[in-house]
Amino acid sequence: MTNIWTEALRGLQPRLGEETYDLWLRPLELVAVDTDLIRLRAPSQFMKEWFENHYRDAVLEEIHSRSDGKIAIEIEVVPSEPVAPTGAHAVVSSATASMSVASKLPPPPAGLSQRYRFDTFIKGASNELAASAARAVADEPGQRFNPLLLYGGVGLGKTHLLHAVGHELHDRHPQMRIVYLSAERFMNEFISAVRYNQFDQFRRRYREDIDVLLIDDIQFIAGRDRTLDELFHVFNALHEAGKQIMVTADRTPSEMQGMEERLTSRLNWGLVADVKAPDLETRVAILRQKAEQEHIGIPNDVAVYLAGLVRSNVRELEGALVRVSTFAALKGVPITEAFVREVIGDKAKDRPLAQLTVEAIQKAVAGHFSVRIADLKGQRRHRGIARPRMIAMYLSRELTGSSYPEIGLRFGGKDHSTVINACRRMTEIQEQDPELRGTIDSIRVQLTGIRPQ
Repeated sequence: MTNIWTEALRGLQPRLGEETYDLWLRPLELVAVDTDLIRLRAPSQFMKEWFENHYRDAVLEEIHSRSDGKIAIEIEVVPSEPVAPTGAHAVVSSATASMSVASKLPPPPAGLSQRYRFDTFIKGASNELAASAARAVADEPGQRFNPLLLYGGVGLGKTHLLHAVGHELHDRHPQMRIVYLSAERFMNEFISAVRYNQFDQFRRRYREDIDVLLIDDIQFIAGRDRTLDELFHVFNALHEAGKQIMVTADRTPSEMQGMEERLTSRLNWGLVADVKAPDLETRVAILRQKAEQEHIGIPNDVAVYLAGLVRSNVRELEGALVRVSTFAALKGVPITEAFVREVIGDKAKDRPLAQLTVEAIQKAVAGHFSVRIADLKGQRRHRGIARPRMIAMYLSRELTGSSYPEIGLRFGGKDHSTVINACRRMTEIQEQDPELRGTIDSIRVQLTGIRPQ
């Protein structure tokens, strides 16, 4: 039991990277491990809060994959007090400290997907204004288009551009304090701050301690009066300080029922740009890029055919490609127009694509293991819940083509690193555990109707 913390960190280190591990996990000191509690010591309040907000879920997921019991983490703050060097040693220590600070640049902002960068965004007539505006924000943060609001339907690339701006700014200005989060998470953090009397820390984090604020799906908090009131004050504080604000929504501010008029007015201060469904040429380019990323062999004429069938949005288009390639692999056949027609149907262009959803997968997994869907989305980490949850995440990634952040959002707002870890562990365990592999195959057959060859 005493080694469970060390084992969990060892499992996370390759995925997080050496730099992130050294900055945010290595400084945490293990104080004690009880039956159901791990007690840690952090050298600062900031490091404690950063760990709790960005890495605790991933660490607990790793711990509970190694333990049957429910374990919590408790952190106390004990500031370190290094002894000040004197004389020649002071000069050497100062130089060493400067070199250390220069060599340890901050990690990328938490929550940003590596898949969503400008060089992986396919630009076309449907998104040209939004893409150009996002580029301008990355070039001159706080100067042009502040705030920038991108709006449009589901799966059209708004979140991609939001992540791309975050990555570009971090690459150019590593010391810039960039915060990315969903509107739902902003609301949940605000509620927690009020509940636990930590409002001063919350206010300082969002009004003072950041240079760029990126919020996804702002329409989620429409009608949440107290959250809207706080966001209004955050908006004012950042805008007056010349800090960049960028948000996404599924509609214009004036069309969001329950959105405060004063906040709507401020969202309209900068640029409001729409993102439309991609045209045929753009859809083909998206398919070719997705096929290359996922190592899917699909002839050009079949890509054009598939792009002609699925017209609604990028997410559905990519999901269709993943679905077709998965079924082709299961049947052991090449991807042809006839096979696409068999899997997708030749009338898909006249109706929404009947593809698998994360919700359908959650229902199937919950039924197989006799657990509640709410448990799959919740925080319980008992093995009887953690294993089905990881299977559901793994199948969601495989069968829908959804991104890790998207899957995490549908599992109760979990961090994308939790989903990555679940998919990695399910892949590894299946190689050694035929029973688990059979279970996953059984659920897959139930969902798709296709048996492995």
